[in-house]
Amino acid sequence: MNTRTCSRVACESEPVSTLTYVYADSMAVLGPLSLEHEPGSYDLCVRHTRSMSAPRGWQVVRYVSVGNEY
Repeated sequence: MNTRTCSRVACESEPVSTLTYVYADSMAVLGPLSLEHEPGSYDLCVRHTRSMSAPRGWQVVRYVSVGNEY
């Protein structure tokens, strides 16, 4: 049973992607859901994956696997 939920406050939806930040490069990396939750990463549901934005001046890298076009 998958007990992971979206990392956004008050959202209990099933996650589909994992967001990590590379602070040294001012980069947000959004990719497929990781196999296990890692400290410093954020699991996001479809809704929050689609609406994700990064701080001003940061680069966003989105890795999309075939069949998972959020």
